[in-house]
Amino acid sequence: MHLINRSWQRGISIMRRIYGAIRRRVYGLMLKYSLAACGKSFFPAIPLTILGGENIKIGDNFRSMGHSYLYGNDGEIIIGHNLSLNTNVQIGSSGGKIHIGDNVLIGPNVVLRAADHGLALTNLINKQPYVGGVITIEDDVWIGANAVILKNVRLGKGSVIAAGAVVTKDTEPYTIVGGVPAKKISERA
Repeated sequence: MHLINRSWQRGISIMRRIYGAIRRRVYGLMLKYSLAACGKSFFPAIPLTILGGENIKIGDNFRSMGHSYLYGNDGEIIIGHNLSLNTNVQIGSSGGKIHIGDNVLIGPNVVLRAADHGLALTNLINKQPYVGGVITIEDDVWIGANAVILKNVRLGKGSVIAAGAVVTKDTEPYTIVGGVPAKKISERA
């Protein structure tokens, strides 16, 4: 009897994995058609929220874990090949541009924001228009957990952004930056 229960549980586990894979594949196909362009091997986890998909282009081999967001409204997001997003990543161009190169890793809870609200005294803060900028992430970059990348920043090729960093200025290629605001702390060896 004990052996039958184990076989039954193993069978249910296999069926759940198969169902999950099919569900994820169908979900990915539905999202893919909301984008301006999308390459091969698009594997978003459920959920991946996409707004303004007509302004988003994604290369080959996109992978995401759950609860991430791509906001292309009134802006532009261009993602290269082999991007891996962890959970709860927010990429928002809203009036700006975000360009992500190839072979980039983005850790959990990372925020990329290519626009801010204006600060003029003539309007209430919640009535301010967006002031857009550009975020460029070059190839082979790793952004650690809870980092924030602000507008008008270029992350140089091979950069590593430490967990919790707030990046307000460009990084040099193959440097490791950390802190608030982020500063060079080392170089990749």
